[in-house]
Amino acid sequence: MELKKIYSYVLKEMLPSFLLSLAILTFLFLINKVFLLLDMVMNKKVPLFDTLLLYLSLVPFVLSLTIPMSMMMATLLAFGRMSSDMEVTAFKSSGVHLFHLIYPVLVLGFLMTGVMVYFNHEVLPAANFTFKKIHFKILKEQADIALRERVFINLFEGYQFYIDSQDHDGTFKNVQMFNRVSPHAPLQTTVAQTGRLLTDRNTLQLFFQLNDGVMTWDNINYHTYNHLKFDHYTIHLKLENQLSHLTDVQKDYEEMNLSELSEGIRTSTDEGRRNSLRVEFQKRLSLPFACLALTWFCAPLGLWTRSKGFIGFVLGLSMIFLYYLMFILGEILSGRGLISPVIGVWWANVILTLAGFLIYYLVINEHSAFDFIRNLKRKSSRRSKKR
Repeated sequence: MELKKIYSYVLKEMLPSFLLSLAILTFLFLINKVFLLLDMVMNKKVPLFDTLLLYLSLVPFVLSLTIPMSMMMATLLAFGRMSSDMEVTAFKSSGVHLFHLIYPVLVLGFLMTGVMVYFNHEVLPAANFTFKKIHFKILKEQADIALRERVFINLFEGYQFYIDSQDHDGTFKNVQMFNRVSPHAPLQTTVAQTGRLLTDRNTLQLFFQLNDGVMTWDNINYHTYNHLKFDHYTIHLKLENQLSHLTDVQKDYEEMNLSELSEGIRTSTDEGRRNSLRVEFQKRLSLPFACLALTWFCAPLGLWTRSKGFIGFVLGLSMIFLYYLMFILGEILSGRGLISPVIGVWWANVILTLAGFLIYYLVINEHSAFDFIRNLKRKSSRRSKKR
């Protein structure tokens, strides 16, 4: 049998499963954001166009996770079905080596790794930065809408404002502010003659500046009443809204490409920030290479377990859970500086790649999964009897 026909047949078996898995997994990741976005449009009066842009800017982040997942799922389903339907046995009887069945999938995994390296280098950080800019625009517009005259304003986390009037240039007159340093601390009352909303477009942050005011509060420990005058008092505004729960793209290193991350690692003097940059850099490379590592692991696993249909889908989800559990654990330990980022972020790929070699050896020597488990049980029972 010609190898080209074999390669073509294997890829035709895998590609539909890959596209279907990618569609389902991406849909599942994004569906929980729909209700937040509907709330933004219906209740918070955010423009529909900005909401759609914000939603679309999340897609690259989701794809960076679901593409390796889909490669794993599609490989497992394709090889599990071929093995279960005895097609692999037919190929072997025709003199086809099992590696020739796995080879085209490995080539596809290698190509997807290259595509995802470029994707994580250019597309993902650009999408993260787009999200941040749209996010900032929405927050600023919400703040402008929230700052109305002669109403108590509770939109800002930890603060309550009351504004008597507003000039045409945006200056607020006779501003009152109420806040607590901690939940059990006494209430602080601040009265200022004027105030203004400020925006920093470099850091994409919102501030409220109070001018010519007085701050007063009780000191419970010393039974005193404190009185503090100021010329200028600037407050960093944190809006209480559901936008912050959409994704974790607020840190600046998640908006850098690989070259910028490498430069940041070289020039940063803050050890904590340097470690975060290292983790992000290794993460951008490790997830793309998961396309190749997981393909190599799942191809012999599918042949070994002969799982197809619903059982294969459940096994695929279990493998996805196992991989990302290992990956997240390594990322957390690396982020805390307990282990090297190279070890923490790459160890899941290395372990599953080695496991792929073991399962491939068992498949080549025609040890089925059930026989392998039975043999392990027999050996353990014999050892227990000897004891």
